[in-house]
Amino acid sequence: MNKTIAVDINSNILRYKNILAIPSIHSRVYFSMAVREAFDKFKPDIIAVEHPANFTDSLREAVSRLPIISLIIREINNEAVYIPIDPCDSIIEAVRLAIDEEIPFFPIDKDITSINSNSHYLMPDDYIMKNIGLEKFYTEVKSKYIFHKDYTDEEREIYMARNLHELSKKYNKILLVIGMSHWENMVSILKKLDENKEIKEYINNNDEEYADPKIYNVHKESLNKMLGEFPFTTYMYELYRNGELENFDKVHIIETIFKEAKLRYKLPISMLQQKNMMKYLRNLCLIDNYIIPDYIDMLTAAKCMINNDYALEVMEGMEYYPHYIEEDENYPIIKLNRDPSTNGMEGLLKDKKIKLHQYDNVWRTSFKKVHVTTRPSEKYEGEWEDVWNKRTNLLSHIPEDILMEKHMNILRDKIRNMLTEDKAKIEPFTVSIKDGIDMRETIRNYYKNEIYVKEIPKIKGNIGHMVVIFDDAHDEEYDWNIVWYSEAHDDSDLILYSTEPGNTLVGPGISKCYFGGYASLMPPQAPHDVWRIYPQLKKEGTVRNYADLLLYTAIIYSVDKYLGYVAPTPPSSILREFAKQNSVEIVYVPITTFSSETLRKLRHFHVLGNKRLRKIADDYII
Repeated sequence: MNKTIAVDINSNILRYKNILAIPSIHSRVYFSMAVREAFDKFKPDIIAVEHPANFTDSLREAVSRLPIISLIIREINNEAVYIPIDPCDSIIEAVRLAIDEEIPFFPIDKDITSINSNSHYLMPDDYIMKNIGLEKFYTEVKSKYIFHKDYTDEEREIYMARNLHELSKKYNKILLVIGMSHWENMVSILKKLDENKEIKEYINNNDEEYADPKIYNVHKESLNKMLGEFPFTTYMYELYRNGELENFDKVHIIETIFKEAKLRYKLPISMLQQKNMMKYLRNLCLIDNYIIPDYIDMLTAAKCMINNDYALEVMEGMEYYPHYIEEDENYPIIKLNRDPSTNGMEGLLKDKKIKLHQYDNVWRTSFKKVHVTTRPSEKYEGEWEDVWNKRTNLLSHIPEDILMEKHMNILRDKIRNMLTEDKAKIEPFTVSIKDGIDMRETIRNYYKNEIYVKEIPKIKGNIGHMVVIFDDAHDEEYDWNIVWYSEAHDDSDLILYSTEPGNTLVGPGISKCYFGGYASLMPPQAPHDVWRIYPQLKKEGTVRNYADLLLYTAIIYSVDKYLGYVAPTPPSSILREFAKQNSVEIVYVPITTFSSETLRKLRHFHVLGNKRLRKIADDYII
């Protein structure tokens, strides 16, 4: 069962007479959970929230649209104040509960007359509330943090306390959800009101006319800039809130993001890499005195310990939020940009740009940066698939062809060194140093006071065709089995099995694929389509799987003495004997001898839908 946030409804700190307060850090999900728990225990007659009454109607409408994410904006000249309708925000959760349970909610805040610059506080991690509860968390924050307030904040607190005081006379139980910096001062003001003491006056400007607040759909690419939690965390909270997720824990959510990113990445990631990545992520959190990593920490750890491609998959996981409407005539779409130097927000409405100021304090801001190379986005939803569906002739990406041939030559050199080292003769020095001194053997026999030399014989015959197998155990996952003939004299013919082109589009008409394995025939020999005879060869017992078929084909077409075979497991005894009958020697190289980054470069490739796409492919292939 999910561990709840301990909320003591009889607390002397959270409770003032018939008012129970949830002092919150905005857009932190565990405070929303605290609101839900307090609502169930306290069973309030009404809910009071820290928003001005002028936003009541738009707030009700926007919250009723959840889980569709909205932004309420009220323009003032060329600038605007905005209220994010964030499901993980405690105030939004309170309004949502009031609507669901059909009880009144009252926005009690004072409407501001001018736009103030937001205050920024780097607050503690709300995750610890799972263990210490809301009261202790609030007490610790109150004792260790000094909140810097201006005249506007004082005005608002007096105004809210007056409204709350009036409500407390009419209703038996009031649940108040408010920013953490306000509650202590408001209690002092409430006490003075009860004692009829003089309260500092404020200017009542509620009669001033403002433009009506408007509700906007937040563009899906902007969700991460507006939501306090990862969009995926917000989605998980929606599932938990609806009873579809039994346990909500941000640590488990982060584990899920990494696991699913690994599945999409498809290339192998070693246990050591994963361990180092999580250790690095932990250290990044410790630097900021946090338990849960933020968006930049996640990307930094993924990119530094794995690579940019994996970081992109992690980014996709963090930004996943399925509840989105592309077009709605009643709610225009707004895109958001954030200035990294000031953390200020800008809204883009078609050709219009407005500077946005959040209505209340921003509690956590980060000036950390990480650069992750991303691809250009689609001009419209489905653009890449539309171009792919109009493909005329599948082609390779030339820079990848060149890189592959380069790696094949490196593999041939590696095999050549293996063959010479295996056949090298080591003997004590007598007359000639031959091919050099063998230092290892000389040191090993130091007590004999002798020098050892080595003689490296020249291998007879060349190393020709190369077979590289990445996966020899899951043939069913590779639907694309073809012979890909060379386009140029320095290209090899490829016999390959891979994932189906079109499954993963990375650009208009550009698909990313993953090899299960391939045979590189150099020099090219225009082999026939061996995939047609695969069922027969398997029935005869000559081959067991796709990997065996590629090795079998390379043996048949081999014109050199040596054939390189890189794979997770050695070749079968049947194919070794078959190679011997064809005067071919198979040189087996375990694939585990290569680094994960080398395997990544060798394994993934891109398929283009037509020749024209080669001009733009570099913009999308990263």
